[in-house]
Amino acid sequence: MTDRVDETLHLWRSTPFVYGQSDCMLSIGDYIAACGGRDVTGRFRGTYDDEPGALAHVGGCGGVSGLVDMTGLQRVDRPARGDVVCLDTGQVEVGAICTGIGIAARLERGVIEIDLRFVKIAQAWKVR
Repeated sequence: MTDRVDETLHLWRSTPFVYGQSDCMLSIGDYIAACGGRDVTGRFRGTYDDEPGALAHVGGCGGVSGLVDMTGLQRVDRPARGDVVCLDTGQVEVGAICTGIGIAARLERGVIEIDLRFVKIAQAWKVR
């Protein structure tokens, strides 16, 4: 049986990553909206077409954490399947979805999945 997480990961894998259309944060915004939450990223769609443009928009909102906080979702200490997380890579913040045993993030090079034991989660929000 598939759920919203499976459907979203299938969509991410079957459609191209395009800055300003279907990049990492717009994809997280679409996921939140599909789950019934508030998409605060849609207003950026089509307003940039490269990584510096994406970073400028996200940075203007206080980073990934600031952007997701704008949705009004409740922060949680331990993410569960379907929750949104902000990863701290040591260089940049990355938005991702908790798959239960790991996280999935949409990056320019494709969708990556990493076991929760190997990521540093800066923040997490309940989406379900």
